[in-house]
Amino acid sequence: MSEPDHILIVEDEPITREQLVAYFEEEGYRVSSTGSGDEVQKIIEETDVVLLLLDIKLPGKDGLTLTREIRANSDIGIILVTSKQEQIDRILGLESGADDYVTKPFDTR
Repeated sequence: MSEPDHILIVEDEPITREQLVAYFEEEGYRVSSTGSGDEVQKIIEETDVVLLLLDIKLPGKDGLTLTREIRANSDIGIILVTSKQEQIDRILGLESGADDYVTKPFDTR
């Protein structure tokens, strides 16, 4: 039996991060999480993450910078999860290399 896909959630708001972790674990995924952009590269290099849910506004490296850096070396799935709802923010996120852009608030139920 194969191991479940591994998702990394990068969200500085603890409640949102915990909700996302719980949701994806309930769906059968293996989930790691962090509240800082500075830890992302190390986690990706050391584990087999297939999808990254990434907030844009983070302590340390911001989500757009991380998206560009990761995309330069990897085809990992990247979904930006952010409260920024302006069309220009969405365009910037997708042009940085994200595969999709989801705005908060959202309901995981």
